[in-house]
Amino acid sequence: MRIEECEDISDIFSIFHDGGIVAAYHQDESFVLEIEIQYLSQRVNPEYNGFKVSLYGFSNAVFTTWPKDSKSNPKKITNVKSIFKSELEILQANLDDNKIEVLCELLSSEYDYYGGKLSFTVNSAEVQDDSGKVYSIEELGVLCKSYWDEWAANNK
Repeated sequence: MRIEECEDISDIFSIFHDGGIVAAYHQDESFVLEIEIQYLSQRVNPEYNGFKVSLYGFSNAVFTTWPKDSKSNPKKITNVKSIFKSELEILQANLDDNKIEVLCELLSSEYDYYGGKLSFTVNSAEVQDDSGKVYSIEELGVLCKSYWDEWAANNK
């Protein structure tokens, strides 16, 4: 069950807010992001750690850095291995001119930037949990909403 609307694909990354992209690699005809997000995955199964997002037609990836030194200019990184060399924490996502834009914080202190904007184009996506179950955007939305509703109720 592939998710094909660009807006829905962008929503995947907003749903995975605070999740960490811990691995990225090519697999068959897709580019796979492993996202560690225990607060959502453990709602499915207490032993799960995250989800795999398979991106089909993934291209034009650019990571525009947020320099630590305010006098430095942002860098544009286009090498996919360099972009995902360290874990990126997902902050939020949006869609701009059919490009997915994901704002990320860099969890490593060894770089001269603290995060940036990851943008890319994609044709479709598929999201799986640790068991291989595939999720629709609606199912992901329900999972996310139930978590945040419970969180709000517990933090009144």
